[in-house]
Amino acid sequence: MTSLSIQTIARCNQLLSAQTANPLVSVIRLSETTDRPDLSRFGFYTVWLKEEGGCCPSTFGQSKCDFGDGILVSLQPGQPIAREFWRCESGKAEGRLLCFQASVIDPLRAKDDACRYSFFRYQVDECLHLSQREQTLLERELDEIEEELNWGIDEYSYTILAGRIKLLLDYITRFYRRQFILRHDANLRLVDRADRYVDDFFRSGRARCQPLPTAATLAGTLGCSPDYFNDLLRHETGKCTDDYVRLKQIARAEQLLKQDTRSVTDVAREVGFPTGQAFCNLFKKLKGATPEEFRLCPGSGPLNFNN
Repeated sequence: MTSLSIQTIARCNQLLSAQTANPLVSVIRLSETTDRPDLSRFGFYTVWLKEEGGCCPSTFGQSKCDFGDGILVSLQPGQPIAREFWRCESGKAEGRLLCFQASVIDPLRAKDDACRYSFFRYQVDECLHLSQREQTLLERELDEIEEELNWGIDEYSYTILAGRIKLLLDYITRFYRRQFILRHDANLRLVDRADRYVDDFFRSGRARCQPLPTAATLAGTLGCSPDYFNDLLRHETGKCTDDYVRLKQIARAEQLLKQDTRSVTDVAREVGFPTGQAFCNLFKKLKGATPEEFRLCPGSGPLNFNN
């Protein structure tokens, strides 16, 4: 069977034998579908919620510290759908699929919501593992969205639907934060590996000729998605990846300023700054002194990565 890329919610409903109450939002009960076409990607946001039984735990990244009552997978428009997305022991799709076009929620989103809902860019094996209470709450929110869809379309429809979808996404964000808390020990191991990678990058002198490590670089090394790593790092250190790497960069510059007599410009190049002035500006902003002043009186100590 040829895999299909579905751009519209109406077409998705048609393929999954669901009624279209609203062409911009749909809640599909997968257990009621009569056919399961080979879908490769959706052209809209999707949230898939189901009970965890019947799924391969390793496929969805379940760890020993995770709950096991439900799973939730989120996909942004155009993201490939893993074949495991549909694979269950019963041989049929299970759970509910919330589909919505970006135009429904964009008008009500704050500027930082793109970061808040970064879980849409996670890999399938970084999905959310739910407790029974969390599963029940999300099921209830989907019920409310379904109820509004059944109401019909009027001038209040999109405001109410957007509000309910945003509430659902905020709950998902809360539950992901809880999952990061439970995965603290595993997270620290990943952060430690990232520390060693970035420290080696600066110690080796690669910063002279290579771009600084990014979330994508570190995630590729650690085997996770860039957004998941960035959120994990922010949770554990309070820093996004760019700020984390910059602090490491300045910490290496501190070492060089203390250890040898090379010029400030050469130190700047060694740690990857395009110009000495850019280095001096950031150094003074973070340390409260210029590199020359720090070299004369380096008693302020290393940067604290936890502040």
